[in-house]
Amino acid sequence: MFTIEQIEWAHSKVKSGAEFPEYIKEIKELGVTSFETWVFDSHTNYFGKNEFKINSQPKYEQITIANSSDKDTF
Repeated sequence: MFTIEQIEWAHSKVKSGAEFPEYIKEIKELGVTSFETWVFDSHTNYFGKNEFKINSQPKYEQITIANSSDKDTF
């Protein structure tokens, strides 16, 4: 399957939104079928065939996300 290092290498080539489609194509070729990135610490879970799953390290310390928001203040 694929590794976090392979995904990070592909991601390192992205300098703007214009390169993002090529990044997605490249990680799909590695075998990534889907991924989810978590807002609270920016770690990502990558999924492949046969229930394969790997997780990236958090990008920053965990932040607290409010249970509700104040739309007018926001």
